[in-house]
Formats: sequence, structure tokens, C-alpha cells
Amino acid sequence: MPPVSSPAGQRKILFLNPKDNIAVCLADINAGEKISQDGREVSAIEAIPRGHKISTADIAKGDGIIKYGERMGHATKSIATGSHVHTHNVLGDRLSTENA
Repeated sequence: MPPVSSPAGQRKILFLNPKDNIAVCLADINAGEKISQDGREVSAIEAIPRGHKISTADIAKGDGIIKYGERMGHATKSIATGSHVHTHNVLGDRLSTENA
């Protein structure tokens, strides 16, 4: 499937803080979709539902998930840039009983 770009002017993701390594999807994102906005670019490597998060950087297992500029949890496995970031690969720090 060839890459798909979002229509001009349509915001597809929300960057909450420049320090973040994730962004919030404002719409359903298709696998292969290339998103360019706010001077940044990310290509989804899988489908991501609206309201879920997309990785904007590679995140190694055990590394922090940064949202609002703060560590909110850690990766339970490596997460590639453009991947779906959700409960299947993240554990919130306040709920964690796992050693990162």
C-alpha cells in the first residue's frame, strides 16, 4: 500500500509538549499514512484508532513514555516510531508492579 498523506490543513495528531515521544491521534490513522504538521513528520506503521497514541520516536523497552512533558509510564517492549502506543506495550508508572 503506498503512503497516504493527510489533507492540507487537517490536523491528524496532537503534539502536547515538545519533549513528548508520543502524540494523540485526533482521527483514525491508516497504516502507511504520512503525517506532516507542526514542523514534524511521522509515518504510521500500523492502523491507530482516534484517541490513541502514536510513537514519534523509537522507544526502547523500559524507556519512559513522555506525555505532557512528563513520564507517564514505560514501554513493556520496544516501540518503533509510527507505532500504536497503548496498553499492549505500555505500563503506567503509578500502576506498575513490573520492574522496567
